[in-house]
Amino acid sequence: MTRAVLSETYADDHCCGYAAAPAEPNASVAADLMQARAIAGGLAEFGIGSARWSAAYDPEAAAVVLRVDTPRGLYALTIPEPGQPFAVRHHGARIGALDSRRTYGTPDSLTAALFAAFLRDRAALDIPGRDVCPSRQNMV
Repeated sequence: MTRAVLSETYADDHCCGYAAAPAEPNASVAADLMQARAIAGGLAEFGIGSARWSAAYDPEAAAVVLRVDTPRGLYALTIPEPGQPFAVRHHGARIGALDSRRTYGTPDSLTAALFAAFLRDRAALDIPGRDVCPSRQNMV
Protein backbone atom coordinates (compact mmCIF):
# COMPACT_ATOMS: atom_id res chain seq x y z
CA MET A 1 0.00 0.00 0.00
CA THR A 2 1.33 3.45 -0.89
CA ARG A 3 1.58 5.95 1.91
CA ALA A 4 1.66 9.74 1.85
CA VAL A 5 3.39 11.85 4.46
CA LEU A 6 1.06 14.32 6.20
CA SER A 7 1.97 17.76 7.47
CA GLU A 8 3.85 17.71 10.79
CA THR A 9 1.09 19.38 12.79
CA TYR A 10 -1.62 17.02 11.53
CA ALA A 11 0.62 14.00 12.00
CA ASP A 12 1.55 14.99 15.55
CA ASP A 13 -2.06 15.69 16.54
CA HIS A 14 -3.90 12.85 14.84
CA CYS A 15 -1.76 9.90 13.84
CA CYS A 16 1.67 8.37 13.43
CA GLY A 17 2.61 10.52 10.43
CA TYR A 18 1.39 8.34 7.60
CA ALA A 19 -1.95 8.05 5.90
CA ALA A 20 -3.22 5.93 3.07
CA ALA A 21 -2.80 7.51 -0.34
CA PRO A 22 -5.98 8.26 -2.26
CA ALA A 23 -7.41 5.23 -3.99
CA GLU A 24 -6.77 4.79 -7.68
CA PRO A 25 -9.71 5.93 -9.81
CA ASN A 26 -12.09 3.07 -10.47
CA ALA A 27 -12.92 2.50 -14.14
CA SER A 28 -16.65 2.18 -13.41
CA VAL A 29 -16.64 5.48 -11.47
CA ALA A 30 -14.97 7.19 -14.43
CA ALA A 31 -17.64 5.82 -16.78
CA ASP A 32 -20.40 6.91 -14.41
CA LEU A 33 -18.91 10.41 -14.24
CA MET A 34 -18.87 10.60 -18.04
CA GLN A 35 -22.52 9.56 -18.17
CA ALA A 36 -23.47 12.11 -15.49
CA ARG A 37 -21.77 14.86 -17.51
CA ALA A 38 -23.55 13.72 -20.68
CA ILE A 39 -26.91 13.87 -18.88
CA ALA A 40 -26.00 17.33 -17.56
CA GLY A 41 -25.23 18.42 -21.11
CA GLY A 42 -28.80 17.47 -22.04
CA LEU A 43 -30.13 19.61 -19.19
CA ALA A 44 -28.89 22.73 -21.02
CA GLU A 45 -31.92 22.38 -23.30
CA PHE A 46 -34.08 23.05 -20.23
CA GLY A 47 -32.17 26.10 -19.06
CA ILE A 48 -29.84 24.40 -16.59
CA GLY A 49 -26.39 25.75 -17.38
CA SER A 50 -23.08 24.41 -16.20
CA ALA A 51 -23.02 26.82 -13.23
CA ARG A 52 -26.01 25.01 -11.70
CA TRP A 53 -24.85 21.38 -11.79
CA SER A 54 -21.97 19.25 -10.59
CA ALA A 55 -21.08 15.59 -10.91
CA ALA A 56 -19.05 13.69 -8.33
CA TYR A 57 -18.83 10.46 -6.40
CA ASP A 58 -21.02 10.57 -3.29
CA PRO A 59 -19.89 8.18 -0.56
CA GLU A 60 -23.26 8.43 1.22
CA ALA A 61 -25.10 7.21 -1.88
CA ALA A 62 -22.15 4.95 -2.81
CA ALA A 63 -22.52 6.10 -6.42
CA VAL A 64 -21.81 8.96 -8.77
CA VAL A 65 -24.47 11.65 -8.51
CA LEU A 66 -25.43 14.58 -10.70
CA ARG A 67 -26.40 17.48 -8.42
CA VAL A 68 -28.58 20.30 -9.70
CA ASP A 69 -29.00 23.53 -7.77
CA THR A 70 -32.63 24.70 -7.83
CA PRO A 71 -34.60 27.34 -5.92
CA ARG A 72 -35.85 24.48 -3.72
CA GLY A 73 -32.36 23.18 -2.90
CA LEU A 74 -30.03 20.55 -4.34
CA TYR A 75 -31.47 17.57 -6.15
CA ALA A 76 -29.19 14.64 -6.92
CA LEU A 77 -29.66 12.11 -9.71
CA THR A 78 -27.87 8.88 -8.80
CA ILE A 79 -26.14 7.05 -11.63
CA PRO A 80 -27.08 3.42 -10.87
CA GLU A 81 -25.62 0.08 -11.86
CA PRO A 82 -26.70 -1.07 -15.35
CA GLY A 83 -30.30 -2.30 -15.39
CA GLN A 84 -31.36 -0.26 -12.33
CA PRO A 85 -33.59 2.85 -12.32
CA PHE A 86 -32.15 6.34 -11.87
CA ALA A 87 -32.93 7.39 -8.28
CA VAL A 88 -33.44 11.03 -7.26
CA ARG A 89 -32.36 12.28 -3.84
CA HIS A 90 -33.18 15.51 -2.03
CA HIS A 91 -31.64 16.46 1.33
CA GLY A 92 -29.94 13.06 1.40
CA ALA A 93 -33.17 11.05 1.18
CA ARG A 94 -34.42 9.17 -1.84
CA ILE A 95 -37.60 10.86 -3.04
CA GLY A 96 -38.29 8.91 -6.20
CA ALA A 97 -36.93 7.44 -9.40
CA LEU A 98 -37.15 8.22 -13.08
CA ASP A 99 -39.29 6.11 -15.38
CA SER A 100 -36.24 4.67 -17.11
CA ARG A 101 -33.46 2.28 -16.32
CA ARG A 102 -29.78 2.53 -17.10
CA THR A 103 -29.36 0.43 -20.21
CA TYR A 104 -27.34 0.75 -23.38
CA GLY A 105 -30.52 1.67 -25.25
CA THR A 106 -31.48 4.57 -22.99
CA PRO A 107 -30.10 7.80 -24.45
CA ASP A 108 -28.68 10.39 -22.06
CA SER A 109 -30.95 13.01 -23.61
CA LEU A 110 -34.01 10.99 -22.52
CA THR A 111 -32.65 10.72 -18.99
CA ALA A 112 -32.01 14.49 -18.96
CA ALA A 113 -35.57 15.18 -20.15
CA LEU A 114 -37.06 12.86 -17.53
CA PHE A 115 -34.94 14.44 -14.78
CA ALA A 116 -35.99 17.94 -15.90
CA ALA A 117 -39.65 16.84 -15.87
CA PHE A 118 -39.15 15.34 -12.40
CA LEU A 119 -37.79 18.69 -11.17
CA ARG A 120 -40.58 20.60 -12.91
CA ASP A 121 -43.24 18.43 -11.27
CA ARG A 122 -41.81 19.33 -7.86
CA ALA A 123 -41.81 23.07 -8.70
CA ALA A 124 -38.02 23.06 -8.54
CA LEU A 125 -37.54 24.04 -12.17
CA ASP A 126 -39.24 26.41 -14.56
CA ILE A 127 -39.18 24.95 -18.03
CA PRO A 128 -39.96 27.44 -20.79
CA GLY A 129 -42.81 26.66 -23.17
CA ARG A 130 -42.30 25.11 -26.57
CA ASP A 131 -42.35 28.48 -28.30
CA VAL A 132 -39.52 29.85 -26.15
CA CYS A 133 -35.91 28.90 -26.78
CA PRO A 134 -33.47 29.23 -23.92
CA SER A 135 -30.82 31.79 -24.70
CA ARG A 136 -27.44 32.39 -23.12
CA GLN A 137 -28.86 35.21 -21.00
CA ASN A 138 -31.54 32.89 -19.55
CA MET A 139 -29.06 30.19 -18.60
CA VAL A 140 -26.98 30.39 -15.44
